[in-house]
Amino acid sequence: MDRRSGAKRNSGGIAPDRVRRDAGVTAGRRLRGTLGGVSSFPGSPRTLRGAIIAVDPLGPLSRVVVFQYNPDQVQRTIAPRSGGESGQRAADAHRAWGAPTETITMTVDVDAADQLETGDPVAATVGVLPQLSVLEMLLHPGSVRVIANSVLLAAGTIEILPVELPMAVLVWGPARVVPVRITQLGVTEQAFNPALSPIRATVDVSAQVLTYDDLSLTDVGYGLYLAHLVAKEVLAMVGAVSGAVDAVTDLAGA
Repeated sequence: MDRRSGAKRNSGGIAPDRVRRDAGVTAGRRLRGTLGGVSSFPGSPRTLRGAIIAVDPLGPLSRVVVFQYNPDQVQRTIAPRSGGESGQRAADAHRAWGAPTETITMTVDVDAADQLETGDPVAATVGVLPQLSVLEMLLHPGSVRVIANSVLLAAGTIEILPVELPMAVLVWGPARVVPVRITQLGVTEQAFNPALSPIRATVDVSAQVLTYDDLSLTDVGYGLYLAHLVAKEVLAMVGAVSGAVDAVTDLAGA
């Protein structure tokens, strides 16, 4: 197959200049060294992929998001937890009212270019809709639970608790595994095949880290956050000692 026919298959009939631009975007992503978890440069170390995993016994595979490309940046906002009182006493100025609140934002890219090049029938038919659906299912209650609640309502059940979403866990390397609540997904679909299925998209993910103040003692996320806190304390100690050693070394060499 010649280059022109390959471009038509990959772009779904998109104009040639758009194809060249799309190919440039994909090539740039490959240079990040995160495609397939392996760097494009020989001899570079293997790069782990980030992931968001939701534990759902009724759909264990429908809520596992392994990033195709690791985000270029992760923004974290950490703020002290308020005591909830408008006027605090001077004696409470240094008092901690619990774990600080932490929000995480990142942009996740999904692209079907490689799958289209290899003739993947799923990518050719629905593009990146499966990858987008996995992300969106982090916010959707499962259909089985929705149907079960509807049946209970029809049977005259007086009180039905809201459907509980599975616990989501952000995995960003071995040292950072934390329970989170996905607060927002902003999806931008950027290119489409002839059936109008997106073949490339970016997803802005916003999440709140769940701490021991947000979870019950018996929740698995409670233990995950405590383990994360202990690891952070150890890293802080390493950073403090390293900084002190550097300062002493600089003084001795002055």
